Amino acid sequence: MSRDAHALAWPAGPVPAGAPLIRLEGIHKWFGDLHVLRGIDLDLAQGQVLVVIGTSGSGKSTLLRCIDMLEEPSAGRVWFKGRDITDVRVNLNEVRTHMGIVFQAFNLFPHKTALGNITLALEKVLHMPRAQARERAMEELAHVGLSHKADNHPGQLSGGQQQRVAIARALAMRPDLILFDEVTSALDPKLVAEVLEVMKRLASEGTTMVVVTHEMAFAREVGTHLVFMDEGVIVEQGEPKVVFDDPQDERTRRFLSQVL
Repeated sequence: MSRDAHALAWPAGPVPAGAPLIRLEGIHKWFGDLHVLRGIDLDLAQGQVLVVIGTSGSGKSTLLRCIDMLEEPSAGRVWFKGRDITDVRVNLNEVRTHMGIVFQAFNLFPHKTALGNITLALEKVLHMPRAQARERAMEELAHVGLSHKADNHPGQLSGGQQQRVAIARALAMRPDLILFDEVTSALDPKLVAEVLEVMKRLASEGTTMVVVTHEMAFAREVGTHLVFMDEGVIVEQGEPKVVFDDPQDERTRRFLSQVL
């Protein structure tokens, strides 16, 4: 069934009182015979930093992509700001203007400058006047410490700088939520710190984030809630320091002993 882009207007304003920003209910995802997510239930409140850890193939990135419906769940529902966005009548393009996502690959347009990569969506999606889009883009480049690189093309930037431009691009849309999918995994270890520093600053400013990461120190220090996944299920969750110091499940203990 195709989605009707006009049937349900996206609600403006804050999250309804008492409702989480994001709620996942019974999320399953199959790719053919492969059962990647097996009944995920999860809430995320505004201002939280949810960190998701686990081995490769445990379903972490698929979970992230189900949150903004880049992957539509095979079963279950995703609620965002009190609205069921798995409802076929919801305009997902409109919903995604309220969620930012930053991938492991930078996904920057090589023929556009750092500034142009950010203003593109502001002008084309939000229909913002060019001068206003440029002003906001420069503000977000300054936010990630790259205002001096505004006129550089991606090929003239380091991997860490390109990733910071990608973060600035997401921030420029003024989203309610930003999703980070292993954004430091493709970086040289020397460049990881500069990206994590930006993410730490966003967390301190109250930005709501879901972060799939292998950076355990970041997860422990910055996360407000931690989820450990294995074979498509949430094995254990809680306050990061508690889970790191006293994991209750043998699979969590085994994983942490390997990565710490």
